[in-house]
Amino acid sequence: MFNQLKKLPYKERLARSWDVTKKTFAVIKADKEILAFPILSVLFTIGLFLLLFLPFIITLLVQSIIPPFTVMALFGLLFVFIQVFIGVFSHGAIVHIAKTRFEGGDATFMEGVKAAWNRKGQLIKWALLTGTVGLIISMAQNKARDKRGIAGAVANAILGLAALAWKIVSLFVVPSIIIKGTGPIDSLKKSYETIKKTWGESLVKYLGLNVVGSLIGVIGFIVLVLPAILFLIDGLFTLAIVFVLLWILFLTLTKVILSAADTVFDTALFMYADTGKVPEAYTKEDLDHAFRVEKK
Repeated sequence: MFNQLKKLPYKERLARSWDVTKKTFAVIKADKEILAFPILSVLFTIGLFLLLFLPFIITLLVQSIIPPFTVMALFGLLFVFIQVFIGVFSHGAIVHIAKTRFEGGDATFMEGVKAAWNRKGQLIKWALLTGTVGLIISMAQNKARDKRGIAGAVANAILGLAALAWKIVSLFVVPSIIIKGTGPIDSLKKSYETIKKTWGESLVKYLGLNVVGSLIGVIGFIVLVLPAILFLIDGLFTLAIVFVLLWILFLTLTKVILSAADTVFDTALFMYADTGKVPEAYTKEDLDHAFRVEKK
């Protein structure tokens, strides 16, 4: 599996990536409930913010009892970790539905929820681990931005690479938790092993999805942002605000769909790397070319 491939022309890579993208969207079309999870994640995150914001304000009114900074830190950490868990749980539910589809079945929304809930212990631990790592990197990046000169630039570059490395290494953690039932550390090892099978000098990932995302972004800008600017210039502030809100909604829905597609394809890759069996909806060539390994 994952044959050593010669460097492919850009047009051929793009054509193959686009073919994979269409097949990924076909999976989502067959299991539309997949889209419900990222949408609900966004709604739950907004609800979580409002839920925590009110007691936060109330607590600030009694500053003499609890220092404001302590309150902000506590609510901030609570919000971050619950938000991360919501995302991880949603990811897990999508993995189960996609896995079932790839095996010839048709899982329901609630079956996805139950599958993720059955792994809630592992998912909570993973949310705490990845949330902590992300928070540490983010705090370090904020401090690095305060530095000027070469030292600040080097620190930013290193931390940026660290964030990217963590994202890549942990790519298949949730699929491993849901499909294999492993804990967060073992899942991280499994994810790393899967990446090693497909890692080379050049990692080509989701080219088609990225192109689709860029095209949709351009279309949204032309259709919604430009009119908003024109309305603003003409003094039509209400219409400008409406178009800006529509643009925000457009971006959110785009992110939801592409995020779901990412998860579906991650699941297919993990299953292929783990078992060598080609999931339904894809071909062996599709998955062999998802990650290109080259030798000099």
